[in-house]
Amino acid sequence: MMNLIYLVAPIFLVILLGKILRWILIKDDLIWHDVNKLSYWVLFPALLFNKTSVIDFNKIEFGPFSLSLVGGFTISVFIAYIIGKILRLNAASHSSVIQGSGRHNSFLALAVSTQVLGEQGELIGALAVAVLVSFSNIVTVIMMTIMLSDTKFKKMGILAELKRNPFIVAIVFGLLFNYLNLGYLPIVHDFTNNIGQAALPLALLCVGAGLHFKGFNSQFLPCMLASVLKMGVFPASVYVITTYFMLSPTMVLIAVIFAAAPTSSAGYALAKQMGGDAPLMATLISVQTLLAVLIIPIVILLLG
Repeated sequence: MMNLIYLVAPIFLVILLGKILRWILIKDDLIWHDVNKLSYWVLFPALLFNKTSVIDFNKIEFGPFSLSLVGGFTISVFIAYIIGKILRLNAASHSSVIQGSGRHNSFLALAVSTQVLGEQGELIGALAVAVLVSFSNIVTVIMMTIMLSDTKFKKMGILAELKRNPFIVAIVFGLLFNYLNLGYLPIVHDFTNNIGQAALPLALLCVGAGLHFKGFNSQFLPCMLASVLKMGVFPASVYVITTYFMLSPTMVLIAVIFAAAPTSSAGYALAKQMGGDAPLMATLISVQTLLAVLIIPIVILLLG
């Protein structure tokens, strides 16, 4: 148990440091916004390209692994949609509950996978990012466009949002590079590795700086619904599916870590842009990040 604490604690301490820095040192929201943009548009895409361009798919059960993640996501989001209809949530809140039930924080999940399993965790974690980011963005944007069809976002179209997602672009280029079997190119991969190494710590600091819990009491029901689905139903479903496919313990652990990770920090911006409930989304991100301090170590302890 102590070894687990030693492994996971540094990640959450970086998040806590981000909150402390926001309180006492860097109080300007614009600075945090720009740092987050740097991570989102440059650093993390470089990391994703670096890993997906050289990963050996022959050594990984890519199909079953992908189906496990996609299956868990689909189950969680489908239940969120049905329960939201039963509870008669308004379209804006309902769309945020759906985001909170399915999308994941790639930064935190990849940081945990890397910390616990080293280079293997980082490589397979990058693959999990490639699968979940692509699928979850497509499904989420389509569902939100349909549910919030009276918003101005409809005019922009679904493809316009997807094609500008830097994660998807980086993954596509990485997979193309991999498919062409170009191998390891020192200048390209050393460059992307160097700047990619800064992605996770900076992103985790921004996650911490963005935490706030205002309005939680008034949003208790949708917060709990999304959190139970995201950090309970999603990882449980992924575990069942990975067990059915008899994946290796390492792949099972990484898949469940990604499933149990808190919802994506980018969900707030998407909710704000598309006419969803942005304040609810901000509260969801904060609540689930706090819950992850307990949930993720429990997941690792159980799957060991």
